[in-house]
This record gives sequence, C-alpha cells and structure tokens, in this order.
Amino acid sequence: MVTVIPTHGAIARATFNAQIGGKVLMTLKYGNKSVPFGAIVTHGENKNGSIVAENGQVYLTGLPQSGQLQVSWGKDKNSNCIVEYKLPEVSPGTLLNQQTAICR
Repeated sequence: MVTVIPTHGAIARATFNAQIGGKVLMTLKYGNKSVPFGAIVTHGENKNGSIVAENGQVYLTGLPQSGQLQVSWGKDKNSNCIVEYKLPEVSPGTLLNQQTAICR
C-alpha cells in the first residue's frame, strides 16, 4: 500500500506494483454446486485474494497463461480446493475471457 498526500501544486512520485497477465471472469464449481459466496481465491505468490461473488463467479487479473488457484471458504479440510486452469489465447477484440472451472 502506498500513501501519498501532496500539497497544492506539488508533484509527487510514487511506485506501484502492476499486475501483468491474463484476466478472466471464472465460474468456480465444487461438486455439483458453485463455490460459496465470499470464498477467497489466491494464485501463486500473490497473497491478495479475490472474493467469489454469487453463483461462484470471480474476476481475476494478473494470471499466468496456466496454473493453479487456491480457493478457501473455511478452516476444515472440506472448505478448500484447487483449480487447475489454462487461459485461452487472447484474440483481437476480446475484452474479457469467461470460463467455468472445477475445483478439486
């Protein structure tokens, strides 16, 4: 987190870590149901999680072309799962990729 409070007319310099990679709106399934609302999805070294919305949907950015996502919605062993994903090649004019993934 960066906090910068410049005074009137000042020019301030700040450094931000940009996320580079793919973006996707993913629908996550666990068994025959959607992953629960409020579940946290993380990937790789990125400890900032994305929160699952209704119907198991989560918006993710900064993803490598393929990998694993960790999904957690509780502390017991049945409240965690892993998603293996592979993003499609980006075609011109595609604003957002959408896919459904099974959490195991």
